[in-house]
Amino acid sequence: MRRFNGSTWINFVVLIVVNFLWAAQYPAYKVAGDHMGAASLNFWTLLLAVLLLFPFRLREIRKQKSYQSNIRWKTVREFLLLGLLGIVPPTVMLAWGISRSSASNAAILSLTIPVLMTSLAVVMLGERFTAIRVVSLLLGLLGTLLVSASDLAQASFSRTLLMGNLIIFIAGLGSAFYNTYSKDLLSRYSELEVLIYSYTSGAAACALISALTETRPFYHVTGYASSAWLAVFVLGAFSWGLAMILWMWVLNRLEVGQVSASIYLLPLFGLLLSVVTVHEHIRLAQILGGALTVTGTATLTFYENRRPCQTASQ
Repeated sequence: MRRFNGSTWINFVVLIVVNFLWAAQYPAYKVAGDHMGAASLNFWTLLLAVLLLFPFRLREIRKQKSYQSNIRWKTVREFLLLGLLGIVPPTVMLAWGISRSSASNAAILSLTIPVLMTSLAVVMLGERFTAIRVVSLLLGLLGTLLVSASDLAQASFSRTLLMGNLIIFIAGLGSAFYNTYSKDLLSRYSELEVLIYSYTSGAAACALISALTETRPFYHVTGYASSAWLAVFVLGAFSWGLAMILWMWVLNRLEVGQVSASIYLLPLFGLLLSVVTVHEHIRLAQILGGALTVTGTATLTFYENRRPCQTASQ
């Protein structure tokens, strides 16, 4: 008889909450993106997230009896790499890719992120590519395809959209790299350190891109609608703030391959938010798809999480 401890349930609930908070970024990015350039928007989002997280980092430092700063050249190099390759692609480059392709294509190409995460974890971290992980990823993929049927119908991968689709794929690879490399860094830094240092690096890169490429750089802050700043607050406080703290917490407890399938919950929660906010209709196939994505996440969280517990008890 299978028994699941309380920590396993906590991991599962945290993954559900994280993906729900991440789903809030879709309407928020839409609102703010109508007013701000992609680089400016992400600069202010990341800066706000850093400002909100920094007091908690100070509290964390005060709790350490013998705090010693571990910021060295290696630290700077690691977080520059994480910011440039892990934050700029899924933020600024994703916006560029969609502008050259379509949101529907982006939704389809984002299905590669959990697979890319699992694959990078095998290469970079030496994790196992188990049968349960394959089954869970397939369940999540099938569920997401059912939820995103309308996106599938509108997607186009013609030669004229090739460059945009390639940029979108690179953006997804960047997202997978951020999650995988963060797992490695969590062995040497706290969750707050990983977030604050990588966000600072990413914000600096966004500021430079904005100053060089946008007609209205990030430092032109007047004239924006209040709804745009409200969207930035939602992004900084919830999608890049609270959600990422919880994500780093659970990533520190589980392997990358164990949490990768949970990302397939994003389209489901995006759909549910659309039902609530703009009164979209939900179909039976989408309900079934949502059930499959939850099943895939639960399979990895509960069944794979038993193995370490069993090994420890032997």
